[in-house]
Amino acid sequence: MEEPVDKLPELTEACKPKCTVQWKKYEECIPRIQKAKEGDCEAWYFDYLKCLDQCRIPQLAKHLK
Repeated sequence: MEEPVDKLPELTEACKPKCTVQWKKYEECIPRIQKAKEGDCEAWYFDYLKCLDQCRIPQLAKHLK
């Protein structure tokens, strides 16, 4: 029996270039929050994760048996 291979890390790397706008917004948030010493960048990080998911999930579905 063939061992299953986790395709998610590979697909994540392939999708990162498509989500650079969301990642940049997250990275820009971090120093603002550190300077203000309040709040968080959670919304920007979730926007980045959503972008990755929208790219990865259709591709991942192709690999499911």
